Amino acid sequence: MDVIDLARQLIRIDTTNPPGHEREALDLLAALLSSGGARVTLDRFDDGRGSLVARFNAGHRAPALCFAGHIDTVPLGGQTWTHSPLGAEEEAGRLYGRGASDMKSGIAAMCVAALEMIAEGMDRELVLYVFGGEETGCTGSFHALADPDLLGDPGAVVVTEPTSCRPLLGHKGALWLRCTATGTTAHGAMPELGDNALYKAVDAIRAIRDMDWAVPDHAHLGPMTLSVNTLHSGMNTNSVPDRATFDIDMRTLPGQHGPDMVDRIIRAGGGGIIAEPLLDIPAVWTEPSEPWMERTFRVLTPLLDAPPAIETVQFFTDAAAFRRALPDVPILVLGPGDPAMAHQTDEYCAVREIRQAVRLYKAIGAAWAAAPDTP
Repeated sequence: MDVIDLARQLIRIDTTNPPGHEREALDLLAALLSSGGARVTLDRFDDGRGSLVARFNAGHRAPALCFAGHIDTVPLGGQTWTHSPLGAEEEAGRLYGRGASDMKSGIAAMCVAALEMIAEGMDRELVLYVFGGEETGCTGSFHALADPDLLGDPGAVVVTEPTSCRPLLGHKGALWLRCTATGTTAHGAMPELGDNALYKAVDAIRAIRDMDWAVPDHAHLGPMTLSVNTLHSGMNTNSVPDRATFDIDMRTLPGQHGPDMVDRIIRAGGGGIIAEPLLDIPAVWTEPSEPWMERTFRVLTPLLDAPPAIETVQFFTDAAAFRRALPDVPILVLGPGDPAMAHQTDEYCAVREIRQAVRLYKAIGAAWAAAPDTP
């Protein structure tokens, strides 16, 4: 199948999350990949929702080469689109539509590359993961990869998120917390009879902002960050609030452990708050000197517009679920599409990059097949 035709078909299927409803797109891919010889398993995590795992040459003695991505997309937004968001229109070398860059073109490229590699005689195990629910916290990937049978035995993973076809080595983690302070309500004219939860929250926020995490910046991912981004309290002007909540967005580095960080936040708040994790996604990083990564960079160099460099991505990806399940397996993020186009009105992906991605994935696969049985 032509990769642009497949990308068009996927863009025309509405997988907006919420609600997701990835099943129609997964059924299309399941039929396509099964016809090419894959053993396909669907992993359902909600009504009409799920992920897909497709194994070619299952049971090979060597670890598998894996490609992964997500099929859900963000909502369309409130602005008017010049090109129909589900139309998959092509103009001036660009394929338009929601998910064109993030990341149905990457899904199409990895599927077509895998089918071509198998048809051309690749005899190593090759696994494709197509996840639902990434846009709301990598729900599908964490659910699927918690199952050892679905996880299998990956030796290396390529996550096909949009990187403008540049090979990237990782991203920060994300720890989102909802913190709650409680008190006692009272009439606003008699505040001394109450216990103001908002004051507790403000004091906790001040203490949390002053924390010294004593974490050195990562040489390539940069610093850990913490930002308090919401604050809600009170029911009316003339009542002392008995409840206040605030949300924290922390971007974490390799080696930082979510539960330990939550404990530190609670202690910093002086015991006046509780903290509930909303999202806990680990950082992803593979050293460029890792043997498979070195070989992959060498293989990709002739096919790239410029030599690969030590680069990272700003946003989190399903790579985090692989990293949690596979602490030592190399992970590369590489896919068609400008990451700046993700979630944008009139989202598009350059057709040239989609075809380039197929060539890049096949080159990675050929090097994998030619290597010894270990990465």
